[in-house]
Amino acid sequence: MKLVIQKTKENMLEFTQSFSVERNTFQRFVIVYKYVSFLNKEPIVKDILQKIFNDTAKIIGEPDVNTDENEFLKVKGEVILSREFWTYYSNLEIIHGKMKQIQQCQLADKPEFEQLSNLFSKPYSEKMLTLSFEVVNSEIFNRLDQACFYLEDEKENETFFDEKKSILFIKGEKIMINKQAKDSNSHKLLKYIFITNKNNLTDDFFFSEIAENEFSELDYNEDKNWRKYHMACQVINRKTEKNTKDKINDFLIFNTGNKGKVSLNKKYL
Repeated sequence: MKLVIQKTKENMLEFTQSFSVERNTFQRFVIVYKYVSFLNKEPIVKDILQKIFNDTAKIIGEPDVNTDENEFLKVKGEVILSREFWTYYSNLEIIHGKMKQIQQCQLADKPEFEQLSNLFSKPYSEKMLTLSFEVVNSEIFNRLDQACFYLEDEKENETFFDEKKSILFIKGEKIMINKQAKDSNSHKLLKYIFITNKNNLTDDFFFSEIAENEFSELDYNEDKNWRKYHMACQVINRKTEKNTKDKINDFLIFNTGNKGKVSLNKKYL
């Protein structure tokens, strides 16, 4: 989790830095578009934005009349902070929405872009957008740091498979296995090892048993069907190698043939 959070913060800062040094108006809007798109796609940030929204709704829903002055001031202060965040986030969201329209309709030099440019052409616009990045980053970073502190658990340096999200974690490294709704052969193979046999991770797993128990392949042919599972192992190793920038290229140990089997490399357990 720490590595995921750190990478997320680095990506957000890269967008911020790019915006601060860019001088071309259109390209600046492109950076804002990519930044907001990243926030909307990154799962951990999406969750944070939803929590901020929920918190804001609860705060604004507080009754106006409060007999406790201290509580009143506390609630009012929270309302101001919450509204401030959404005000600055909205500046970026407006640009994101317009740029999405421009991208889809290819209106780069048409009235849509002129309207957007006019909207953010005031003398203070650059400072306002820079501050928008700072406010949004600050609130999200604060919550990411809290999540990192709260989730400092025993899994941080463990190797495990999140079946629901189809993500393989290897000593803090994150490897996405499924990118589509349908479970791939690689997903099923990891599920069999990490979920079905969670208490036997050091075992060898024969392709024939995986075929029968996980894939319900009752007519497994040892002379040819091993290739399907051998390929799934290759895919997993390629993904781990790519996503860890070649640091892990031997996560699974497996062989070929009618007695084919696979095991986890014990140095990652």
